[in-house]
Amino acid sequence: MKLQLKKSGGFALSEVMVSTAVFSAVSMGLLMGFTSLERNFTATADFATNHADEMRISDYLALDLRRALSVQAAQNDTTILIPAYYDNAGNPQTPALDGRGGVVYGAIGSSVRVRYYLSGSTIYRQQDSAAPITVAMNVKDFVFNVTDLGKVVTTRITFNPTFMAGGASAAATAATAFYNTTLLRNSRTDIASSVY
Repeated sequence: MKLQLKKSGGFALSEVMVSTAVFSAVSMGLLMGFTSLERNFTATADFATNHADEMRISDYLALDLRRALSVQAAQNDTTILIPAYYDNAGNPQTPALDGRGGVVYGAIGSSVRVRYYLSGSTIYRQQDSAAPITVAMNVKDFVFNVTDLGKVVTTRITFNPTFMAGGASAAATAATAFYNTTLLRNSRTDIASSVY
């Protein structure tokens, strides 16, 4: 009787090494792809957040500046006076002529003080003595510039880049600047009251 030895069905060392190299290369590619996708998602989410802040502050500024009676501009802290369209209870006030070509709401000379200021890296909007509300976050600075005999206000708001792969350069920070130019409709220099 002959003994027959069965051959064991294993892999040769060279086959194991080749399969390990292929598996490592595929795994590394997948890992790099997932990392890139995660970084891209984070960058997109940060961009969308900053863009939403830009749109919000642009809407607030445009509304307040179009109604402005006067603007006291300073870097990172600006006060805008607007007519008192509403009384203390929140009811609309009836407009009246002031006898000098102007329209007033409420008592003659009454106005609402709206202040925009930067605290830390957040821009707040505060109306009179009400609690301030946050209108933009992660801001480096904002500048109001009043030109054309006090009739045009130009604003520049610079955001800090939130997604930085290797640190933000000066050019990257400058690229986050948001500009807005508004004509002050209520400001006139041809009549004494300076109000439409």
